[in-house]
Amino acid sequence: MANAKITYTDGSEDIVPVTMRATCKAEAHALEEGWGTVQQSPVRCGAYAAYAALRMAGRSVPPFDKWLDGVERLDMLAAAPRNDDVEDTDHANPTD
Repeated sequence: MANAKITYTDGSEDIVPVTMRATCKAEAHALEEGWGTVQQSPVRCGAYAAYAALRMAGRSVPPFDKWLDGVERLDMLAAAPRNDDVEDTDHANPTD
């Protein structure tokens, strides 16, 4: 799961994890609003996924278009590796 770093026009920032659910909400919203598919509107869909993630995290945010007016930039950050993604060197093969 990636994190979205949202920089607002007032200089403040938010970092929020963009879950699969938030991404699915963005995809559904894009189709409902006539934006097309994620491939046809990747920037707007990415912004909506970050917006949905904020709302799902319990943040009080204005309606999407008003919120977007206050966004200066949106960066997707790589997620930190999970424990099961890290090589286990404590149990390395003793014959190596």
